[in-house]
Amino acid sequence: MPSVDMSNFEFNFGAAIKGILFALVLSLVLSTGAGLIYHFTSLAEHTLTWSAGIILASSTFCGAFSTGRQAGCKGLYHGLAVGIAFFVIVWIAAALFLPGQAGISLIVKLLLTALGGALGGIIGVGLA
Repeated sequence: MPSVDMSNFEFNFGAAIKGILFALVLSLVLSTGAGLIYHFTSLAEHTLTWSAGIILASSTFCGAFSTGRQAGCKGLYHGLAVGIAFFVIVWIAAALFLPGQAGISLIVKLLLTALGGALGGIIGVGLA
């Protein structure tokens, strides 16, 4: 069985935590803004699904981007860590506050956050 050398694997947990928190705060701000826009305008509610997807992807991208820039290496790993952790936190919050709605389009949300995180982490490292 081949052995795996983990001595070159550098993971910056501090940067990942900061990126996750940044993604959560940004998601909350963007969701509040979207809620106000939907409440005070005549924007059709059928666009809400697209808005939620854009908010998830962009929040994860920005959090992973900042993590990648701060870590300076392993952008894919850092970005995926931020994306998946963000997804789990949002899923748990949805299960607590909206108990029958947490499972709706679960795979799509996981893909959005994982792809947004991976892309943000890679670009963040590339621009570091």
